[in-house]
Amino acid sequence: MTATNGVNGSSKPDLQWKVGLINSAGKYLTAESFGFKINVSGTSLKKKQTFILEQDPLEEVLYIKSHTGRYLSADKYGNVTCEAEERDQMEKFSVEYDKHGSGKWAFRNVAHGNYLGGNEDNFKCFSKSVTDNELWVVQLSIHPQVNLRNVNRKRYAHLKDEQLQVTEVIPWGKEALIILHFDNGKYALKTYDNRFLNRDGTLSTDLSDDSRFTLEIKSGANCGLAFRDCTGAYLTAVGATATMKGRNKTVSRDELFMLEDSCPQVVLTSLANNKKVSIRQ
Repeated sequence: MTATNGVNGSSKPDLQWKVGLINSAGKYLTAESFGFKINVSGTSLKKKQTFILEQDPLEEVLYIKSHTGRYLSADKYGNVTCEAEERDQMEKFSVEYDKHGSGKWAFRNVAHGNYLGGNEDNFKCFSKSVTDNELWVVQLSIHPQVNLRNVNRKRYAHLKDEQLQVTEVIPWGKEALIILHFDNGKYALKTYDNRFLNRDGTLSTDLSDDSRFTLEIKSGANCGLAFRDCTGAYLTAVGATATMKGRNKTVSRDELFMLEDSCPQVVLTSLANNKKVSIRQ
């Protein structure tokens, strides 16, 4: 199995996503290397600002793990620590999405019902409601060139007949290369020839609202990522050609995708006779 997002492999059932979390002031959540201290002071996405979102295969929750291998916890008083070695109730967070469509996430501690928020001087998990202070931009900390696999169809997206079609069994060639374009909290999907996927399934050279998608994470029995367009519909594979476009406003397995590392592919040519290396005899 190809490592998804460069993190998980076949021996681990949970899906994991490496991300940076940015608050309303543009600062990154940071886990210090010593003392397991946590703050919101980072100015760029480096090792200490990289966290792993671990999805639960049974519940619609996730866990936030720092580069030290410890989990983020919140107690009933709103105090936030990053010292837990194991996942338990205080380490569970559910995700809610900004109702105004900004693409930002809110993390709600399941044990106490409070939202994670604050600034450099006062980082807490105490608020009972979501304001700008509790909304986070989630930036994937991965190489932007990926292969995109639909969970239900078990097929990969590739460029065919001027469309992104989810029909390829093995992601081979430049047509299967998808470039994740991060833009102010949202993501666009770009083909190898620098065209953006629009919500109606067309491709364009210009980035617009129709080609910006909110990234959503789904845990539980059906795990994966979903892409929500500006109208509230989710990307899926439509029809016999499995063309990617926004259609349904609820998420099922059809609307879930996996990101997998795009392996380097080369052509080998012999200097002696100028012939290509082939698996065929």
